[in-house]
Amino acid sequence: MKSTAKAITPVVTENLEPDLISSSANRVPLSTPLQLSLDASPQTGNLVLVRVKKLSSKYSSIEIANGEEVSLEPGKILVGVLGARRALMGFSGDVPEKLEPHMSLFVLNRGGVIGKCTGFHRELEWPTEVEYLATLQNNGQILNLEDFALPLIDKPLPETPLVLVAGTCMDAGKTSVCKQLLKRFAKKDFTVNAGKVAGVACLRDLVVMQEHGAGETLSFQDFGLPSTAQLDSLVPVATSIIHHLSQSEPDFILLELGDGVLGGYRVSSLLADPHLMSRCVSMILCANDLMGAWGLIQWFSQQKQQMPRMLISGRVTDSTEGVRYIEKNWNLPAANAFDGPAKMCTHVLESLMPWLELE
Repeated sequence: MKSTAKAITPVVTENLEPDLISSSANRVPLSTPLQLSLDASPQTGNLVLVRVKKLSSKYSSIEIANGEEVSLEPGKILVGVLGARRALMGFSGDVPEKLEPHMSLFVLNRGGVIGKCTGFHRELEWPTEVEYLATLQNNGQILNLEDFALPLIDKPLPETPLVLVAGTCMDAGKTSVCKQLLKRFAKKDFTVNAGKVAGVACLRDLVVMQEHGAGETLSFQDFGLPSTAQLDSLVPVATSIIHHLSQSEPDFILLELGDGVLGGYRVSSLLADPHLMSRCVSMILCANDLMGAWGLIQWFSQQKQQMPRMLISGRVTDSTEGVRYIEKNWNLPAANAFDGPAKMCTHVLESLMPWLELE
């Protein structure tokens, strides 16, 4: 994937150096001093230099290129990436139609995705406001995430089995499930690679996966995307992640699907693809309540597609009553990541049995 962005004039001659480089720009090598220009035609994935103006009262930190989260301060200069966000429980935003010196933009997520804010969550108020200073370039070419991305792979899927972790919305328990699966399978000497297929650019989930036993990790960000909000389909990115993660021949690949099945990040496009779902041996759905879990079951029915082997987890299983209701009324297993990780791992292991060579 190569950016088609052209060189923009005038060049900024002022010596501006960043205090922080956001994790959304971690794949892009930056030279010192920075080469800067003013960008009249902003594009998704362009790297920008901004100065912090006004901090959000509840959303005032940034994840830097090594995955560490640090506090923002007014006056600090930040390298971020233009992109969109569609968070049901966070901010929404888009790449601005044009950029002008000193215009106000917003930090849309902790990974440093920058854009205009088109909507916010009432409990979060407004995101951190920043001032546009310049767009980064190198040898007359604007720096864009696509120019440093892994290649997309359009080939039949490999035979490596997939375990999908999906949710009905943000903060439903997906990360907790991934941590338990990775930790426990690593202790049993399984080789598991892991990826995040949808959402907005941030390294936190990949770092957590690595800390809990994932061998290799990738996300949509590695394919030049600051978010998946502007895609028509997740299938090309998911297919490419699977191909890259399969090269080391893991026992299985664990894929976390960001946000919810329905929403702005196109998760449903992946679940509706019969070829990709044919590689899914098990799916763990994290739901906040019974209605959300029931909704996904109905969604598969409306798609006239066979539902994958499924276990329900997430906040709906925080109570014993939720587990009892699911298992009694829907004939599906349910387990909490904290109270029932062994049951959850057994479900996945049984799903893998046809793929494993047992001694």
